[in-house]
Amino acid sequence: MKKSVKWLCLLLVMVMLPIAIPARAQTVSGVVRVLLTRLNLTNRVEISLDGSYTLGSMAFQRGSDLVISSATGTLMVYYEGMAFDAGKTLTLTRHAVPQGEENGLRINGAYELHPGDLVLTINNGHIRPVLHAPVEEYLLGVVPYEMSDTFPLEALKAQAVAARTYVMKRVGAHADYDVVDNTNDQAYYGVKKENTSAVQAVQETKGVCGYYKGLMANCYYSASNGGQTELVHHVWGNDGGDYGYLQMFDDPYDVENKESVVKSALLPKRMADASGLGRLQDEVLGRLSETMESMGYDGDVNYIRVTGIENAEMAVPLYQDSPSKVMTLLKLSLNVEGRRLITEEVEEEISMFAPPPTPAPQPQTRETWTKMQPLAQPVVIALDVFPLVESALGLSINGGSNEIITVSETDDYFAIQSRRYGHGVGMSQRGAQCMARDYNWTYDQILRFYYPGMELKTLSYTHQLPKALEQSFLVTPGPAATPTPRPTPAPLKSTPAPGQYTVSVTNIGVNSYLNMRAEANTQSDVLRLLYYGQQLIVLSDLGDWLMVRTDDVTGYVMESFVNRDDAK
Repeated sequence: MKKSVKWLCLLLVMVMLPIAIPARAQTVSGVVRVLLTRLNLTNRVEISLDGSYTLGSMAFQRGSDLVISSATGTLMVYYEGMAFDAGKTLTLTRHAVPQGEENGLRINGAYELHPGDLVLTINNGHIRPVLHAPVEEYLLGVVPYEMSDTFPLEALKAQAVAARTYVMKRVGAHADYDVVDNTNDQAYYGVKKENTSAVQAVQETKGVCGYYKGLMANCYYSASNGGQTELVHHVWGNDGGDYGYLQMFDDPYDVENKESVVKSALLPKRMADASGLGRLQDEVLGRLSETMESMGYDGDVNYIRVTGIENAEMAVPLYQDSPSKVMTLLKLSLNVEGRRLITEEVEEEISMFAPPPTPAPQPQTRETWTKMQPLAQPVVIALDVFPLVESALGLSINGGSNEIITVSETDDYFAIQSRRYGHGVGMSQRGAQCMARDYNWTYDQILRFYYPGMELKTLSYTHQLPKALEQSFLVTPGPAATPTPRPTPAPLKSTPAPGQYTVSVTNIGVNSYLNMRAEANTQSDVLRLLYYGQQLIVLSDLGDWLMVRTDDVTGYVMESFVNRDDAK
């Protein structure tokens, strides 16, 4: 008993110990180069200098507005009635300001601040912007968008470490930039001072990165892994790297989180006919036709009746080299009715007055169909999950073939559910949210769970801003910087045609924006930025996406960010 108490006390002491301080790692500049693709710049850009900046030998006061154009083949800079040719490339260099003052630039009237130097070049006639930002300021524009500022602080800290490690691993990846600002790397939107939790998370993990066997790790992460982490080579192929810290294991926290993305469909156990299978009906009847014919039944689908589902289960893993839960087949055991073609004898009528024929007549036969009758045993068919079942039942989340699909059973239905939003490698953001919110896990505990074997080290940075500019050099001090509010959307002049309706962009921040894209996917070109309150006409409802138009542009928006006007 005393020994048990002793071990219990020791365990309590261990639990109460403070978080271990990460070891010191190498010293780096701490600047990352971000290619700003989301701006979709053409040959003109407007820049507000809400900080201290120079362009070559020119110094600008706070609040200065520049217009830069590449229409002539070089970068022309327009400022307060002046115009000068900056050549093929220009750099707006940021200088130090007193602590607490805003220091960055805003682009095309956007609310978000971009802290850092801005390098502009020309690519195919369009202006190409690359932001050179200190990594800790860059993260302020990543963490609240990759995870949301409303997440628990410890989850945001885990996100900050993962995002910092991810971007620092990619420093030097390209000739003139390290990462892009979209989901090909990490979503970077710029900085909003309202994201206070994300700011705290970044500050309290300053410099902390993940290492494995002495090298900086690849801290991949996704929104939801669906209940099981994925392996690197399943997603991106085998590059020979050592990813011992990115293993495949079950993640109950992702499944437990009710905010994880889940899509569901119900298949009834009892039905009048195959129409109860919904969009699977034609495929199922086609498969049954072949099977029924091989069993001696009529293969005509008009004479095949599905009356229920005896059993449903997932089968055959997509990957054979691991205990993967990504399955490729849905096996259905179906209760079926059909008819058979039988041969029966036909008795010949013989007159009682006529002598019997010689020789005796041979029995006459004819073929006839039986009545519809249930088969003695269920008929088992296997349907391809990707893309057949996933598409027919509306279970697609990623538009690929990596969702984890499961089957559960109630008294009346088989419930088919799909999970996993993203590639599933590394940290699940929904899992981290659950760990921090419901179990009070710290950020290092979360990271140890998702990256087993990875250790934390702290970087030291050498980068410093150029010295502050003298106010006398600027002639007059500039006005205090204020965020530029979003423009008020112009009223919709067009009216919906019959069968069409209007929606408004409401499920975004008042100072945020929604991308209208050329196609119904997040990788297609952005046609226009839509602001809060913008009204749109819906031409077609594609489920997760809507085909919409303004008075002059037609494109696609995600349905979750708008609300139907007549439903208000």
